[in-house]
Amino acid sequence: MTVVFFASGCLEIIAILFRPVSLSFRLYGNIFAGENMLETMSRLAPGFGWLLPIPFYFMELLVGLVQALVFMLLCAVFTLLNCQHEEAAPAAEPQIEQ
Repeated sequence: MTVVFFASGCLEIIAILFRPVSLSFRLYGNIFAGENMLETMSRLAPGFGWLLPIPFYFMELLVGLVQALVFMLLCAVFTLLNCQHEEAAPAAEPQIEQ
């Protein structure tokens, strides 16, 4: 049973260490996709390269706001999971015999 607990503990430590890495990759992917989309839209129409991506800038602002909220929530949940403490059981009150 000790081997199982040791392996489980090692996996939990690895999971905790890779959470910031996975969040960083996800954020980078979202930002890169948005920038790539804006670049593609500006190259679709050579004469109107400045006009076509304008609606997509607003969508990028919305996506950025949603991403900020999601990452704030995920960081808060991960921090809560790491900092959670067990509450001590309340002491039993002494019984008064009559």
